[in-house]
Amino acid sequence: DQPGHNNAVVLLSAKFWRTRFQSSSAALGKMLRLDGSSYVVIGVLPEGEPWLNAADVFLPLVYDAKSDRRGFEAAVVGRLNPGTTLAAAQAELSRIARGLSQTWREDTGMGILVSPSAAWGARPAVRRGLWVLLGAVALLLLIACVNIANLLLAKATARSRELRIREALGASRSRIVRLVLVESLLLALGGTAFGLLLAGWGLTLIRAAEIARVPRLSEVHLNGWVLAVALLLAVASAVCSGLVPAVQSSSGNISAALREDDRAQTASRGQSRLRAALVIAEVALAMILLVGAGLLTRSFGKLLTVERGFSTSKRVIAAINLPATYNDARAAHVTRGLLERVRALRGVRAAGVVNSKPIVGWDPGMEFGASDSALSLSSAVPWASWRFVSTGYFPAMGISLLKGRDFSDDDFRYREVRHVIISTAIAEMLWPGQDPIGHHMFLWKGQGNKLAEVIGVVANTRDHGLDADPTRIVYIPFMGQTSSPVQLIVHSSYSPSRLASALRAILASIEPGVPVSEVETLDDLVTHSLGSQQLNTVLLSTFALLALLLTLSGIYAVLSYAVARRTQEIGIRVALGASHRGILALVFRQGMRPVFAGIAVGIAGSLGLTHLLSSLLFQINPVDLPSYFCVTLLIVVAALLACLLPARRALRVDPLIALRNE
Repeated sequence: DQPGHNNAVVLLSAKFWRTRFQSSSAALGKMLRLDGSSYVVIGVLPEGEPWLNAADVFLPLVYDAKSDRRGFEAAVVGRLNPGTTLAAAQAELSRIARGLSQTWREDTGMGILVSPSAAWGARPAVRRGLWVLLGAVALLLLIACVNIANLLLAKATARSRELRIREALGASRSRIVRLVLVESLLLALGGTAFGLLLAGWGLTLIRAAEIARVPRLSEVHLNGWVLAVALLLAVASAVCSGLVPAVQSSSGNISAALREDDRAQTASRGQSRLRAALVIAEVALAMILLVGAGLLTRSFGKLLTVERGFSTSKRVIAAINLPATYNDARAAHVTRGLLERVRALRGVRAAGVVNSKPIVGWDPGMEFGASDSALSLSSAVPWASWRFVSTGYFPAMGISLLKGRDFSDDDFRYREVRHVIISTAIAEMLWPGQDPIGHHMFLWKGQGNKLAEVIGVVANTRDHGLDADPTRIVYIPFMGQTSSPVQLIVHSSYSPSRLASALRAILASIEPGVPVSEVETLDDLVTHSLGSQQLNTVLLSTFALLALLLTLSGIYAVLSYAVARRTQEIGIRVALGASHRGILALVFRQGMRPVFAGIAVGIAGSLGLTHLLSSLLFQINPVDLPSYFCVTLLIVVAALLACLLPARRALRVDPLIALRNE
């Protein structure tokens, strides 16, 4: 359907329908004005898939038989027939591509690459990060189960006489086991209910943050499947944490238990070893989580301080939405007028335009080669991004000019051999050890072989993300190409809101009806680009801190129980002349021995599992000694604090009372 015709129609995205039409069904059939043409709204698309969330309004694609076959301006989304594999689809499309290359000379050497939609919806790093978070949750659940098992084991020891009486009165061992398991299940169900409340609150916070590069985040919510999994985990946790104490509580000598009172009940050597083993497991699991969180935190710190190649301080970016009906001359006229007026504003140091946002924007690319180098004749043709830029773009972005000169007004006139500026990465690839100024190169190699002359070299920038390698970029003079929106970069002392008002006023005087949108600082743009890394770091750090708290509470509870059960022994030791230092050494030795064993096991486990994090780390070795040292020191200090209160309680034991009880 051609714009302007009576039958021109559009589909709305779910977000646009919700924000502009308040999710009203009355939106269907309404007229929508776009670029001076009217369209009829015929439907609303569902949320979910990335290609459905990529735009606000969808127009029918118009096919033109006279289109340039060397252009790549559309992405194809398809659905495989049932039973068709990805490999079979790739083979079939490769056969079609070979047939097209025989029919069309421009298609020679071109191919079709098939990839699953999941690769588009979630980058590999995002998927790996989610798996790591799932593993962290599993470890945290194990720590909680071990902690509860240790507490239940201590409680079972204290209730040994009661349980033996039940058994003497005719209760079977299976019934006693069921009694302990039911108590464990009640604890698990109560914790699950509280956890679901926290999960709902946490999801609200995460969705409100609108974290960039985390796909389908708006669809994440608590549903029946989540509740079913939570209940299943509650039952499994109850069994895992209560089974060992239940079995331990059902065994033992009835006569011996009945002869002792509750205060005299002490744990057997086997039970003491079991509790120590559980503490070792807690510490080891917490160590693994803390090491992972430490590595991600250090990696995120590296990302924030990495050399970007451009500056973000006091820089604002805005989208200028030029209508698609504009030709190159009109687009160039509007852009030049806008830049002149913006640069005349007091407080503006530099301003320029580019066809794509840094880091998060559209990334057009091309094959290239040097016209005077053997590299241009090789079969492996390198790939580079390209950017249309205006005068003033490099100062506005804070990109350093290293060799040659910047664009002048004369470069923005049509010429057979274009003048271009290249990044250092391209200069080092095509002309290593040489001065590239004055050399010639092919742009869109194999798709037109446009000849260009290098007039300048600028510093590398990380335009594919701060965690990516420096980007190979060719900067081409912007002569009104109608790729919309045009991104305006302004280096000034203006706030985003004040600059947005000034831009709208300027555009209204130059070209009424051209909108300004997405006004934000480059600092915010960079921060949003790190959304998935920040989410991984925050969540894993939160899980690690919770694991540490659970582990410390387990150490404290076990040691407090041990001190309470050894009150008479400690009193006798004091009566026989034991010093306070000796009592402290006794308590700390009992508490720290399993901690050091857990640290050793945790270090071994961390070394075995941190390779899973290697793909999520930036400039950090998975075996990072400072991270391991800091985590070890943190656990030791925290464990000593957990031992301190039971140790002080042991020092307050009155030997006279202990001997009288004895």
